[in-house]
Amino acid sequence: MAGSRRTDWLTLLTLVAMYVLLVGNLVLYWRHPLSLALHMFVSTVAVHLAFTVWHEAVHRNVSRRAWINNAVGMAGILPYMFPYFMQRWVHLQHHVRLNEPDDPNRLYVDGPFWQIPLRYARAVPFLRKLSDDPRTRAEKVADALLPCTVLALYALAWRGGVLGDLLLLWFVPVVLAKIIMDWYINYLPHAGLPADRFRGTRIVAVPWLTPLVLGHNYHAIHHLWPPIPWHRYRAVFNEKLDYLRKNGVPIEYSVIRDRTRPAEFVRHDAVVD
Repeated sequence: MAGSRRTDWLTLLTLVAMYVLLVGNLVLYWRHPLSLALHMFVSTVAVHLAFTVWHEAVHRNVSRRAWINNAVGMAGILPYMFPYFMQRWVHLQHHVRLNEPDDPNRLYVDGPFWQIPLRYARAVPFLRKLSDDPRTRAEKVADALLPCTVLALYALAWRGGVLGDLLLLWFVPVVLAKIIMDWYINYLPHAGLPADRFRGTRIVAVPWLTPLVLGHNYHAIHHLWPPIPWHRYRAVFNEKLDYLRKNGVPIEYSVIRDRTRPAEFVRHDAVVD
């Protein structure tokens, strides 16, 4: 199934919303502060939106023009403080090596979810392979500029006496959003599943979860058809349900369950919401 390569205005709107929330929240905190907990929550929501933006750019779903995808990707990943082109390479390797021993996302599913932060160090050996990565010189320069930009922003905050505010309203929300993202995009779709195109990614068809994670609970749709934009996952799931069942795509209807047990690959009693 082919997706649309036309300009994805919903993703661009998500990018704008993310920065409005992130920057606007900081300005409001400095001028007319509300409770610190509320401000931290808003920042976490903003960073949460950032994942979908750079993820769509990685798969060139924002536009037919490569430079627009790259610009949106770099802008989208800036709140995460991680180089875009490096992340693009790592993420595409995940698609190529889905659930295999050398899948870079393997660290997220090799154990209980609560232990994921303890396994982050396992990403370092994989990143050492970047000497063989396909990034161009310009992309490597862009990746080097991102941490420099982040350090410059923190330096300006330190000189302005607001470093603590930036840590609370940017750094801490990034940590929280990263853990949330690891759950719904890495652990929930892949834990306990084999290295298989169809059986390697599950769908968790829970209506209330869909808007909270921007449709990524239908993650198998993305792995089967990467050109499909995030806001069409649920519709494609409904359209392709028979195909998904026939090919053994794991489909679940509960968020809370033991995913260390063997997956139920075929369901014949699905109720499409």
